[in-house]
Amino acid sequence: MSQAGTIGERAVGRVKWHLVPLLFVLYIINWMDRVNLGYAALTMNKELAISSAALGALGASFFISYFIFEVPSNMLLNRYGARKWLARIMVSWGIVTILTGFAQNYWHVYIARFLLGMMEAGFFPGVVFYISLWIPQKQRARVIAAFMLALPASNIIAAPASTWILDNIHYFGLSGWRWLFVLEGLPAVLFGVITFFYLTDRPSEAKWLTEGERNWLVNEIKKEDEAKEGARHVRLKDMFSNMRTWRLGIIYLFLGMVGAGLPLWLPTIVKEFSKVSNTSVGLLLLIPYVVSAIAMVFWGWHSDKKMERKYHAAIAIVCGAVGLFMAATVPNVTLEMIGVVVAVTGYTALLPPFWSIPGLYLAGASAAVGYAIINSCLSLGAFMAGYISGYLRGIGNGAVLSYFGICYMIALALLLTLSLKQAGKLSFKGKRGS
Repeated sequence: MSQAGTIGERAVGRVKWHLVPLLFVLYIINWMDRVNLGYAALTMNKELAISSAALGALGASFFISYFIFEVPSNMLLNRYGARKWLARIMVSWGIVTILTGFAQNYWHVYIARFLLGMMEAGFFPGVVFYISLWIPQKQRARVIAAFMLALPASNIIAAPASTWILDNIHYFGLSGWRWLFVLEGLPAVLFGVITFFYLTDRPSEAKWLTEGERNWLVNEIKKEDEAKEGARHVRLKDMFSNMRTWRLGIIYLFLGMVGAGLPLWLPTIVKEFSKVSNTSVGLLLLIPYVVSAIAMVFWGWHSDKKMERKYHAAIAIVCGAVGLFMAATVPNVTLEMIGVVVAVTGYTALLPPFWSIPGLYLAGASAAVGYAIINSCLSLGAFMAGYISGYLRGIGNGAVLSYFGICYMIALALLLTLSLKQAGKLSFKGKRGS
């Protein structure tokens, strides 16, 4: 083994152990604060007289502000550094989450969710961009998958924790849903402060690496970036005219209707067909999230092993559609639950291969904006889904019409994914699908 190889492996290994555990925890906190509205709705809706359609609008208010501020946030992260900007994001969203617990009516919650989207905007694409500054291409997909494993992990934690708080915490005469927002907002503030003192913006500044490890990482990332067209002649208008980025963004827009709809509606959906207590709903929701966590690790590993992204993403999309179709049409509680498991698993397993594609051609400032554009399309899709799902559920027939509406959007995402011009593999060897 060459000396360079030894230094490189040691450098990447130390970066993984230094950065990924914290980023993993931050994403768990992020997702819990995003989805707690769905659990709070189990009792909040009655207390504040919020209808199904109005709940959809609350979900939409978060995503429209997230969409508006996503790209500016990532541009500022690129300018000021991840250490300061991610810390700012976390502290500000934590404060807004806590304040949501003191809402007195629907409009208070609406404004709080809008502000939450504004404050949180840029977190996920900012972290993916931050990872790209530290991890070379060949190891990047696995690191992104390890970070995104926090998505099912957060739901494994959030489901029983949120419903338990809902049923058991009523201190000072305050409803459980109020304590849910307060108790789940506090960790964001705490870890925002930790982030400010713990993270290092770039490898060249990492005093916890040896000089040889720092030099290897700086040179390796620089060499990769110089080979990407996105790293050369970058102008602001060019960042918004890359058709590959927009194609991925449109796919993610349709998938966003699923990604937003599932955590928002799952607690209510499971309670409707299971007829169990709030705490039992949380325990039942452990099943799809545990299965999806295992599937995400396996599917990301398999995508890396085969060096293929397009069809791995497409297969996961099909699984999500099949699961939703089962949940909507099969008049059997057990099979409905199986459908929920398959749906959540499909959507979660999609993420590692999908987010491995943009890094093949984006670098530098264009990467910061490109990741934000794609993820902002998710927010736009989620904004649309909030209103559409709420409306469909409100006009009758339970969740069936809502399910079919989401399935239609999944079908569009599948067709667009399959229409990617590259028929074979999207690999690390310089191939770039359009």
